[in-house]
Amino acid sequence: MRMLAIFRVTSLAAMVAISVPAMADPAPMGLPDFPIEKTCSLFTGHPRPLALCQDIETRYRAEVTGSWTRTPGLGREQCTKLAGQSERGKYEVLARCLRAAISEAAWKDAVGTIKQ
Repeated sequence: MRMLAIFRVTSLAAMVAISVPAMADPAPMGLPDFPIEKTCSLFTGHPRPLALCQDIETRYRAEVTGSWTRTPGLGREQCTKLAGQSERGKYEVLARCLRAAISEAAWKDAVGTIKQ
């Protein structure tokens, strides 16, 4: 029984030592500034779709502003890179990705709490 307890403590310590660098929050990065006019330029010449695109991107930017600090650093970095690669709807992509990163972090916290 004592050996099992020692094994569990040793295993837990090893897991923590391995996972700490991966969970470390890199230097804080600022909120990305994607120019909405450029993102929606695909709709230039079509007033209704252009206005709709700008409205949607503005709303997603507001969502991103609210969720940015709640997102783990690595998630922010990965989501910003993904959104930057998008041809259009950069803030939409960013907002959806940040939601997923926040959910994943909450899930990992919940699983970690259950395992303890």
